[in-house]
Amino acid sequence: MTASVLGRAVIPSRKRILILLAWHATNTFRGIAKYAKDAGWVIDSRFDRSGEIPKNWKGDGVIGVLGIHPEVDAFAKKCRMPFVNIGYSLTEAAPRVAADQHLIARLAASHFRNRGFRKFCYYIHGSQPGDLGRCEAFREALAQHGETLSIIDGRTNRAGTSDARERWLSRKILNLPKPSALFAEIDDYAVEVLEAAIQAGVSIPDELAVLGVGNDEFRCPFSSVPLSSVDDNGYGIGQQAAVLLEQLMTKASLPRLPLLVPPLGVITRRSTDVLAVEHPMVARAIKTLREKYHLPLTAEGMIADIPMSRRRLHDAFLRAIGRSVADELTRLRIEHAKRSLAESDIKLGVLSRECGFNSQARLVIVFSKSTGMTPGEYRHAFNPDFSKSPKPGRPRSPKT
Repeated sequence: MTASVLGRAVIPSRKRILILLAWHATNTFRGIAKYAKDAGWVIDSRFDRSGEIPKNWKGDGVIGVLGIHPEVDAFAKKCRMPFVNIGYSLTEAAPRVAADQHLIARLAASHFRNRGFRKFCYYIHGSQPGDLGRCEAFREALAQHGETLSIIDGRTNRAGTSDARERWLSRKILNLPKPSALFAEIDDYAVEVLEAAIQAGVSIPDELAVLGVGNDEFRCPFSSVPLSSVDDNGYGIGQQAAVLLEQLMTKASLPRLPLLVPPLGVITRRSTDVLAVEHPMVARAIKTLREKYHLPLTAEGMIADIPMSRRRLHDAFLRAIGRSVADELTRLRIEHAKRSLAESDIKLGVLSRECGFNSQARLVIVFSKSTGMTPGEYRHAFNPDFSKSPKPGRPRSPKT
């Protein structure tokens, strides 16, 4: 880092950092920006807009994604400054930060299995290590429970136009057993599946539940069917990449590499907000709970008209979905709270009434027990635009 002289004062020049990401990852940019602001970096992000690497660029360090753009790979190969790779390709070329594939896959498998699904599919879009690695991690997570995985392999789709590619994908979706749960590497690919399923007349989520990764705030809430997504903690990935680059630039001791960043959890929206059950009375009870969970009633009060003894219904619930009627009611209420905290600035008092809790204090107690975070901590993690810094609490852990 150079310095300039102004009068008698020696003012260190600010470090100049080049950003060469392969896609516009809003949360990752935010994570990098947060560290850059605190560190006083100068950021050059023109590659995100123009797709061109600045010629004869001079600076102190680079954060990029290798294995996607040949020109970025060539730049990294001849680069003589610290370079941090975000992703799964060219793993030996530079120190690396990435989302933890196995934790993401386990979250996805648990999310689907908790909803009663036993038929699973993965949509492969390309041959990148990230796509293939996530597929294999998902297969391994399912195999731990004796489940198998089918594949829709987009690499075999030779259709020339986008309409033809959608028709090809629609035919593949029609051939899936119903109901099925489909996982895609990122939100963009999951949205492709949603559109193709709608074109094919397949009901989302009753016949096909769809889950993406990234929790893209511009895609997930606004897709034809709001998309559920694993929040892979892009913000944390960006921050960790910036911290690692600072360590490289200052020649500080490095952590064990690669740095694998754990996901934050699953944000449930309409595309997976269903339970796949065959028992008619359990299905009827679940429908009733979904319609009435916002009312300040007990589970027993909500399903009082189901023509089945409470004990038999309780046992049928446990066999069908692995939890009790009361637990399912709590799950529905907490899922509503999580969606609202992630996507709005709703006050907790109002939210508690919307969820059917008799007080704000009860919401906080049940939410914290269920997620490992207070509502405020959850909002800070998933909706930083509407939150203040959280108070210290229990460690966060991924939730389904």
